[in-house]
Amino acid sequence: MLVKADFKRVRDIVFLKDVLSLSLSAVGGPEMHIPLFMKKLVEEKKYIAQTDLMELNSLCQILPGPSTTQTLTAIGYKMGGPRLAFFTLMIWILPATLLMTFFAISTNYINPHYFRYIGPMALGFVIIAAIKMTGLMKKSGIAIFLAIVACLISVAFHTPLTFPILLVFGAFMSVKYGKKDFIPNDKPLINIRWANLSLMLLILISAALLGAFTKNNFPQLSEPVRLFENTYRMGTMVFGGGNVLFSMILTEFVEFKQKQYLTMEEFNTGLGLLQAVPGPTFTMATFANGIAMKKMGYGLFGQLLGCGIGTIAIFLPGTLLIFFVYPLWSQIKLYPIVYRSLDGIIAVAIGLVWAAAVFMAMPYLQQFIFHTKVPVINLTETLIVLIFTVVYLRYIKLPAFIIVTVTIMAGVLL
Repeated sequence: MLVKADFKRVRDIVFLKDVLSLSLSAVGGPEMHIPLFMKKLVEEKKYIAQTDLMELNSLCQILPGPSTTQTLTAIGYKMGGPRLAFFTLMIWILPATLLMTFFAISTNYINPHYFRYIGPMALGFVIIAAIKMTGLMKKSGIAIFLAIVACLISVAFHTPLTFPILLVFGAFMSVKYGKKDFIPNDKPLINIRWANLSLMLLILISAALLGAFTKNNFPQLSEPVRLFENTYRMGTMVFGGGNVLFSMILTEFVEFKQKQYLTMEEFNTGLGLLQAVPGPTFTMATFANGIAMKKMGYGLFGQLLGCGIGTIAIFLPGTLLIFFVYPLWSQIKLYPIVYRSLDGIIAVAIGLVWAAAVFMAMPYLQQFIFHTKVPVINLTETLIVLIFTVVYLRYIKLPAFIIVTVTIMAGVLL
């Protein structure tokens, strides 16, 4: 005789099957993920109500980390507790992780000349992302000011320290000088379980201390440890989704001269290939860490280790945070000050995406102004690919992977 637990087990399995379906079809980044969740999980399967989905997404927007991944994880938590949430996360990120790992390894065997048009194509994607994100910004003087300041400072100072400083500054300015049309809530939070938040902070501190210790005593071990610490730290402060993460990777792994784990061409290749991958865009960290291990002189096993490090480090903090915050959500959502800080954080995040577009465009601008040469691609080809990408993404309603495929094929054939 079937009991209630049997029905729940079957429902959980069906739910995870639907999550797998989403992980294989959700191409297009966060802008496409939420509509797909709405269609599949709300309208077709009715796992949760539309209001619940939008509330959970709002919660994840005010947390650092991969917002759509956290939203789906929170849905799993709501339906079946921590265990189902964990399996939801694993199934959601698995296809994208495997594909980005494959791409990172394949760079050892494929002529990089085939990817020569990926750079301007990736720039087109970032420009469109910047335009779309600008539309999300509150049309207020303080928001515009914060976005401009974040962009200028990020461009002027190529250092990872700019990210936490700018994000805290944006939250403070928004709370202090933003609109105050809300009723303060002074009720204390109750029944707080600190374990997941404590673990998140403990891992961050331990990775930093271990990296500093091994740097002088065990240099070879230090490199993967510092990669983990760098990526984990980015995962604790990424507000605004994958586009902001790309800006952080660009600054920390490409522009920051003390590290320079990736070249601009390798970064562009990873970012371009990512557009054809379904699932979370945070798997860009998987690719970046795999390439970084290759640049450090590690072989195939080292690259696989790097991809694993990147995946765990970028998703772990956001997952621990959603496991900590979700049980408190019914209390946290009553604090309007939380939402007010989000306006400033989003404005800073948009400024960081603007800065990423400037960084990526810099070699092509220098080619145009100073007649310098960008390897393997001339200015005419750059403009054709860039304009075609922007027009395609802006006006042609077809999947992004098509333009990625066409761009790579053009590099192979021409």
